[in-house]
Amino acid sequence: MSGDTTMIPHVYIYSGSDIVGKEAVRQTTLGTVESTAGPCVKELFDSTAESFPDFLQKIITPTLFGDTRIFTINHAEKLAANDLDSLNRILDDIPDDVYLFIDFAETGKRSAAKSTPAGKIKAKKRAADSPERFVYREFQSPPEYKVGQWLSENVPGLCGRTIDPDAVELLTDLAGRDTATLVSEIRKIDIHLDDGVPIDRQAVETVVGASRQMTAFELAAACASRQPVRVMEVIDSLFSTACSVPMIIGVLYRHYAALLRIRYYGRANPRDAKMLTGKGGGNFQAKNEAAFRIGCAAGLLHEGEQRKVYPVIIAPGIVPQAQQFTDEELWRIMGWLLDFDVAIKTGRSTGSRREVELFCYRLLRVSQLAAGAAA
Repeated sequence: MSGDTTMIPHVYIYSGSDIVGKEAVRQTTLGTVESTAGPCVKELFDSTAESFPDFLQKIITPTLFGDTRIFTINHAEKLAANDLDSLNRILDDIPDDVYLFIDFAETGKRSAAKSTPAGKIKAKKRAADSPERFVYREFQSPPEYKVGQWLSENVPGLCGRTIDPDAVELLTDLAGRDTATLVSEIRKIDIHLDDGVPIDRQAVETVVGASRQMTAFELAAACASRQPVRVMEVIDSLFSTACSVPMIIGVLYRHYAALLRIRYYGRANPRDAKMLTGKGGGNFQAKNEAAFRIGCAAGLLHEGEQRKVYPVIIAPGIVPQAQQFTDEELWRIMGWLLDFDVAIKTGRSTGSRREVELFCYRLLRVSQLAAGAAA
């Protein structure tokens, strides 16, 4: 049984490079149209099977059975100029039984500019003048440091909920910053919650935290940040399934060696180090450039990996971590790691969970142990 379709726009024009966000919103909107309009006939434009004028003709030709029809045009930026002109004319008078989805991929210019394909069908103007009839949205792939903002803005369209800032922070910490992965996790959380309930930190912990296997990289960050509770949480997760202790040792060694290189670099380039510890000012671009130089010096980044600056250097706070140790402490830790690695490979150590826990305890207590040895 169909509902009142007069409240649903009939034309949805999407543009931009964020394929994940775009598709998620499109699927949600399709669900709304189908649940309100009742059974629908779907038509997708396929340039290998028919010409675009023939496809447009189907849009304006009424059916004998009064079906609600949904038409989709993907990669509309590839349409010829005369086809865009024809589409523009049809948009002036879309039949009431038709819903039309038009998708423009990234063009390298502002999506709504008049010179772009979306601009040529007056997408932005139509949505502003007739919001009851037209929807226009731009979807831009977020840089790493804006994924949290992207998540906050897109969750309502993905599942009809809001998401708390604390939940955003935890979800990106747990699931990373890949938008496809985040959408998948949001859908899992949506199934878990009652209708209309916002996504909070507890929901993320229950659904995502319980099912995700943590990594040795998280153990390294927790040890270097001296967070004992977090260290135990990661060890619990690592040993919940089979794990490679030599691999864990390798990740820990790489992390602490990077901290030592950062300290050396910071002494030679104090301005860069201060910018990343909140003491040296600098605008956003300057901080990113400083972080990239530090990442390269530490061996964590390489030429052409500027986009990794945020998740690798800034978000985990690796530069402030380096300031919490002395050179002597870091050299001591790397010596411990080499000894532990040799012990496992020669059979003097089994690499049990208990041994890993005790070893991480030594890492957390390195300052006290170093001070005791000096005395």
